[in-house]
Parts: sequence; C-alpha cells; structure tokens
Amino acid sequence: MIVKKKEKILLDIVNDKCPITFVKTKIALEKLLPHQYLAILIKKGEALEGMPTSLKELGYEINKKKEIKSEVFYLEISRQA
Repeated sequence: MIVKKKEKILLDIVNDKCPITFVKTKIALEKLLPHQYLAILIKKGEALEGMPTSLKELGYEINKKKEIKSEVFYLEISRQA
C-alpha cells in the first residue's frame, strides 16, 4: 500500500485583522483538495482566539498550534475525520 503525504498550503495572515483573517482562512479551506491541509501564520489576539470555535462550526479542526516567534503562531488545519 502506498501512503501519500499530505500537501501543505500556506496562508500568511499575520498582517491582517479580524474578520479578514477568518474570511481568508475560510476561502483557502474551501479550495483545499483531499490530499491537502492548510497551514496558517497568524498573530496572537482576537483572530487567533476565535479561530478554533469558528473552524469547528465549519467541520475543520486545528491539528497543530505552535508559537514560532513572539506573538506569531503556526496552525495546521484539516477537515474533521
């Protein structure tokens, strides 16, 4: 059996403000193919705090959350299994 590695699509929304951060994230998620996942760079604050709940309502989940530098986070998002 061949297992394909998932392909990462990166979205940098560090310089955007809420609600634009979520709008851009939602559009990117809608364009994902089954073998892809979305990785986003986002600033700490309101946009990051509201992201998990909003994503869950749309059927997505955050698989990884990591602070990569001061107040900037890296998230990996995919469709819920």
